[in-house]
Amino acid sequence: MPRSLIGFTFPLILAGGLVLNAQDAGLVLRTSVGYNTQKASLPLSGEQREEADRLGQEAQHAAQARQYGEAMRDYNQGLAVMRNIAWTPAYELAVSLQGRLDHAIVAPGKAVSVTLTPLYTDGREQGLKVTAAVALVPAKANSGEATTLESGLKLDPAALPFTTQITLPRAASGDFNLEVRLESPGETPVDGARSAFVKSLPIHIEALSADAQRLKDRLAKAKQGSPALATAEYALALYERADQGEVNPTRYNFRQQFADATAIVDAVDQGRDPFAAKHGDLHKAYRSPVDNTLQPYRIFIPSAYDGSKPTPLLVALHGMGGDENSMFDGYKETLKREAERLGFIVACPKGRDNASMYRGPAEQDVLDVMKEVERDYRIDPKRLYLMGHSMGGYGTWSVAMDHPDLFAALGPISGGGDVNGMVKIKNIPEYVVHGDDDRTVNVTQSRRMVEAGKKAGANITYVEVPGGSHVSVAEPSFSPMLDFFAKQQRSDSSEVRTQ
Repeated sequence: MPRSLIGFTFPLILAGGLVLNAQDAGLVLRTSVGYNTQKASLPLSGEQREEADRLGQEAQHAAQARQYGEAMRDYNQGLAVMRNIAWTPAYELAVSLQGRLDHAIVAPGKAVSVTLTPLYTDGREQGLKVTAAVALVPAKANSGEATTLESGLKLDPAALPFTTQITLPRAASGDFNLEVRLESPGETPVDGARSAFVKSLPIHIEALSADAQRLKDRLAKAKQGSPALATAEYALALYERADQGEVNPTRYNFRQQFADATAIVDAVDQGRDPFAAKHGDLHKAYRSPVDNTLQPYRIFIPSAYDGSKPTPLLVALHGMGGDENSMFDGYKETLKREAERLGFIVACPKGRDNASMYRGPAEQDVLDVMKEVERDYRIDPKRLYLMGHSMGGYGTWSVAMDHPDLFAALGPISGGGDVNGMVKIKNIPEYVVHGDDDRTVNVTQSRRMVEAGKKAGANITYVEVPGGSHVSVAEPSFSPMLDFFAKQQRSDSSEVRTQ
């Protein structure tokens, strides 16, 4: 059944119980969010808005028919209309191309294959003359000059995908981007169009394969049975995902990751819990019973925790495009500071397929992370709290509706959901936050939920921030929201009482 998102109806990852191709459906969903944010934010003429509306509707229809390439073409053309970019054959081709490396973690002096694949084709690109240059650019600004590795490469639009092999400099080491710079005779991109003609592919240059193999061998000989081994195993899984380009390899220090994983294996072999007595911000992982994959999560243990008494657990859900790190590393790290102040343990699951809306396996991930934490720490079952921002706000409501007997309080920020489900969670107090100038998720989404909840008899504190945007309202709400949570706990009868 379609769910309402960003003020219009769009089929999400789940349709009639069937999981669609997560990569394609997720890309279209993420693009639709940005599309509607741009449409709500840019100063458009009446003609521009009419055309953007038309193309957006066509994209939705294509997505409903699972014609994801066509949906992306419509969205990209609509974005060009809104940005006053001419929809020329060269621009249409450039914006459709997706770059990929066969390896994103490569030793110095080795070769890497670069492939450009179109999301869609419609024949307009036939006969175009396109050339490409490939440059190695330091990932951090002011940390070195760009180096052109290849130039004058001919790209035939009629024979895509395009692949070329690039040899990396022997002296290169660290984090870079391989930039594929496209040119077409007679096409001088305006400022807003330039990014479409440059495909920036993150790459980490370092000899790490031997280190990865040593850890793999070490894990194969490890004493089995400890749940902590999943965290050590995840270091390898993350390395492999980064090498395949599924996550940005420049975000991680894999040599340190391997060292930390080896220390975990050493502790397990010695019969010790590697996380015992550790406080603060920890990276952990577990093996999902859904599909046997390794799934990461972040957990914060306050300094006051000693296991002598039951401790509140707050589960925080990130937004679309984020991961298990977002709620801790973003928002000025306020969530950890407030959790330390109140003595909360905080767990941040990764919403797999980062446009999942916390449905299906992503919802199960939330429950499984809670089980992991409850196994390892002394958690008060009467003080389980759930909060989230944006997609995490949607997830806060939907997960609670599916499991109404779990939580003592909810904190959805800049989200929305199914108003018909509010009666299911009428006994759970809520602290709801939304900005009235939210261009991504319209404020009416929270207003509808709050109205339905209050009509059902729910205890809801609703904070609507005048002039607040989609993002700006989140971090300032953490302190009052956690104070609100601290006053709520479930009774033995599954009802919630305020302390």
